Amino acid sequence: MKKNKKAQFYFIAVIVLVAVFIGLVTIRNQSSLPHQISLNSEKEELNLEISSLLDYLSHEKISPAKPIFINFSNSSIQKIGKNKDTFFIFGKFPDLTLFGNKLNETSLSINYGSKDVEVTNNGTFQNDYTLVGNNVNLTLDGINYNFIFHDGENLYYLIKYIYNNQTFIMGG
Repeated sequence: MKKNKKAQFYFIAVIVLVAVFIGLVTIRNQSSLPHQISLNSEKEELNLEISSLLDYLSHEKISPAKPIFINFSNSSIQKIGKNKDTFFIFGKFPDLTLFGNKLNETSLSINYGSKDVEVTNNGTFQNDYTLVGNNVNLTLDGINYNFIFHDGENLYYLIKYIYNNQTFIMGG
């Protein structure tokens, strides 16, 4: 009888150790996804740059800001990479600009207050619109993103990133 209890103890101990090992491996694999780290750092960096840019424009009373926003958007697209869909929406009421890099397989439309307009451009593009109201709605691959234009200069972005056949979208 004692041998059976001892065998049962070792059997249960092995099962517990294997479960702990599998748990640790699973946690490690989930916590070390490199694209999430990359996306979070890109988003934080881009938000900081946009905040600094808007502060600079406000402090220096620079108007119109459109050429600066175009330059900023273009350099950001170059830094983020041409392998990602990247869209910047900016302007001062009623002028609205959509500047971006659109890949072939991406569907994009914009509603700037009057109607939905499909964006057919591929590669780097710039489209100008006259805003009706203060809401802009972008539909990226069937998902709606709403942006509110406040008094003064506005600058928003969406970035679509595909990693391991999974699609990630970040915006600000």
